[in-house]
This record gives sequence, C-alpha cells and structure tokens, in this order.
Amino acid sequence: MQQTVTKIKTIQPTRDKSYTFADVMTYLHGINISREDKKSVGRQLIFEAENENKAKVLNRLEHLSTLAYDWDGYGALPISNAVIDNLKKTVDSSRDEDWVVWMISPTPNGTLTLQSKRHTASISIGDEEFSYYSCINNTETWADNVKFAISSFLKIMRQIG
Repeated sequence: MQQTVTKIKTIQPTRDKSYTFADVMTYLHGINISREDKKSVGRQLIFEAENENKAKVLNRLEHLSTLAYDWDGYGALPISNAVIDNLKKTVDSSRDEDWVVWMISPTPNGTLTLQSKRHTASISIGDEEFSYYSCINNTETWADNVKFAISSFLKIMRQIG
C-alpha cells in the first residue's frame, strides 16, 4: 500500500487549495485497489496534506527505525524502539508547526538528536530520558537526564526551537 501512496502523491494540494477526503476518494475510485486500501490511502494523503511537517517527521522516523547494527560503518547501534515510540507519540500530541525548525539525526548509541535550524539548540532523546542544550542571544540553557514525558518534551521543543 505504501507504494500506492507514493505513486498517487501527485494529487496532493497546492498551497492555495486543499483537498477534502471526498476529493481524494473520488480520485482513488478509478484505481484498482481494495475499498479498505482506498480509504486508508485517502486518509494518509489528507493527513500528509494537512500536516506536512508531522508527516515528514513520521517518514523520517520510519526510515531511522530500519537502521541496522553498524549503520555508520563504525559499530553504531540500531535506533532503540523506545526512542522511536517516544518521538512518534510526541508527534501525535504536537502541532504541525512544532516541527518546522527541527532536523532529526541518529546517533551511534541508538538514540536520536533533534537540531534546530534557527540557532544553536539540540535535544538528545533516549529510552526514558532526554537532555537539551540551547544558546540564544548568548544565553545558555541546558538540562541532562530529564525524565521523558510528552508534555515536558514539547514544552522544551517550543522554548528552545
């Protein structure tokens, strides 16, 4: 089904026009896939159209979850499932605009790092904890080993992003 979604992404809306679920379903009606797949594909396309940044994050997490042992050629560990799950749950609870400034990178120890595109700021995400650092207008902010909770993680993302 993922291949079907990729093939029909050309119907995604332009910035000045958004498609409804009915518009997408009308388009999908002519494609030879099951009714349930059509509904699923339609929902995914609408989600991606309305949540462009969140969709990019989820796609990135899907890719990062496939990294095997030694993905960097120097013995790097695969990304922990708990880390991927923590970030997926955060995406579900966040706003699309929360992800505009963040880039996600894997680390060799099986964790992920979010780096701000705007200024010097990063968040390291582990299985049960996260750490962050930010330097904005010569003011440094940081904390280590903060217990992972979606609400506190989102608060930090929004503050230092």
